[in-house]
Amino acid sequence: MTVGAEVVHGSSPTAIELSRSGSEVLIVGNLATASLVNPEREAAQWADAQAQRVRAAGAIEPIVILGVGSGFHISAIKKLISKDRIVIAIDSCRESIDFASARVEGVLFHHVNIELGVDAFFARSEIASWILGAYTLLRHKPTLSRSSVSIRILDSWLVGRNPQSFLAQLKLRPEIAAGLNPTAAKRVAEISLVSVRDLSKMWDITSELKVERRLFRVLEELIR
Repeated sequence: MTVGAEVVHGSSPTAIELSRSGSEVLIVGNLATASLVNPEREAAQWADAQAQRVRAAGAIEPIVILGVGSGFHISAIKKLISKDRIVIAIDSCRESIDFASARVEGVLFHHVNIELGVDAFFARSEIASWILGAYTLLRHKPTLSRSSVSIRILDSWLVGRNPQSFLAQLKLRPEIAAGLNPTAAKRVAEISLVSVRDLSKMWDITSELKVERRLFRVLEELIR
């Protein structure tokens, strides 16, 4: 049942519908951003599937949720963790960010405009504050499957596996970039998907072993 007239919000037409369970669900571009039957149950099932990863992460390690939807799954994750644990929700859909942030408290919501490019994304201080450290990335697959290609581009930026996002990640880590052979590092633009093997070929073997270990620790963070 539609509870609000359709409006144009941002670049996509939006509306709000009531699910069978009675909860409001955001509709963006004629697609529901959560289950119209029982969004709470869908969210709880997803959160339960993430529980092991959440428990395995460090007690103070931020949780980054990619895909906001209507926010039900974000509320479900918050029920599994301590109140002082940082939760960050990130999406390329402004409508979802506005809808969920008005209904879910204690979460840092970030809207990302893909058109501004990956360098602009990493230049944001609120992004660099957590992406430079250890964090747990949880992908909300229902949102990714319902959304446009833009959120999948955002996903590739976060893991740094394509040349553009890898180079952007390196800019945030000058001490790591300094350990790469400049000539070999330039060839990353010719690679469609960056792997640990590709990175090992760029490593300057004359560098200290301690620095090498640090590089590969960063690589593990970038590709996990």
